[in-house]
Amino acid sequence: MFQFDYEEIEKEIFKCHNEIRTNPSSYISKLKEIMPYFKDEIYHHPLEGIMTTYEGVDAIEEAIQYLKSMNPVEELIYSEEISKACRDHIMDIGPKGLTDHIGSDGSNITDRIEKYCEWDGMVAENLDFGFKEGSNIIMNMVVDDGVKERCQRRNMFNKEFKYIGIGVGPHKTFGIGVVIGYAINIRKIGTEPEDVSEWIRKLYKKDRRDDDSERNNLTEDNFNFINKNESPYFFNDYKFIDPDAPDSSILVNITKNIKTINEEKKIYTKKTFLLKNGIHHIIEIEG
Repeated sequence: MFQFDYEEIEKEIFKCHNEIRTNPSSYISKLKEIMPYFKDEIYHHPLEGIMTTYEGVDAIEEAIQYLKSMNPVEELIYSEEISKACRDHIMDIGPKGLTDHIGSDGSNITDRIEKYCEWDGMVAENLDFGFKEGSNIIMNMVVDDGVKERCQRRNMFNKEFKYIGIGVGPHKTFGIGVVIGYAINIRKIGTEPEDVSEWIRKLYKKDRRDDDSERNNLTEDNFNFINKNESPYFFNDYKFIDPDAPDSSILVNITKNIKTINEEKKIYTKKTFLLKNGIHHIIEIEG
C-alpha cells in the first residue's frame, strides 16, 4: 500500500493556498489543463484517479470566471495550533470513513481549536477527500463542485482570515483526507481577548449595541431599519430571539464553559448556529 508523506502534503497545501490568494489568476491555466480529463460528470485525472462530480466541466468554467474577477488577498499566517486541531479531526473521522465537520464525539471546529489556543472573531473549516497533490487539492476547493454557495471557496478568499492550519491524514474510504482551518485571530490559552467591535462592524456592517430597543420591538409584520441609510435588516425566527443569529439559521446549540483568563475564572457562552447551507456559524461571548 502506498504511503503518503502527510507532512510534505501539508507544506505543499500551505504554499499553494497562499499562491492562489495572492495571485488568483495564476490558477486559471491549471484549471484549463484539467478540463480535458472530464467526460460528462466523470473526472479521470492521470495522477488522482477516477472521481464522479456533480457539475462536471461547468464548475471548472465557473471557477475560472471567478478567478478572473478576483483581486489578490493577503497571505495567511501558518498556525501550528490550528494545524493540531485539524490533525485531530482527520485522525478522528478518517479511520471511520466520515466526511463531516462534526467529530465523532460531537465536537466542532472551535472545540478542537480551543484545546490549543483561543480564537477571536470568526473561524471556518474546509474539507477535502481523495486528492493527493497540493495544487489539485486547492483547485478542488476553489471549484467547490456541487456546493451552490461555494462555501469552501469563500473561506479560501475571505480577506478577514489571517491564520490557517492544515491537517492531512489517512481516510478509510478515500485513502487520504485534508482539513484546513481558518481564524481571524488566535491567542494563547488564558489570555484576555482583544476588542472585537471592529470585526463585528465588518461582519454586520453596523455597530452592535447593548441597548438594542429596535430589535426588541420587532414583530414578523413590522421590520425596522437598524440604520435609516442602509437596506432593511431582515430577521428569521431565530433573530427575533437572538440578534446574533445569522439570517439563514435553522438550528442553534448553546453551551457555557468556564475559562481561566489571566488567572481569573470566567464564564463564556458559545452559540453554534446551523445555517441552511450546512455551515456552522459560531459566536462566543463572555457571560
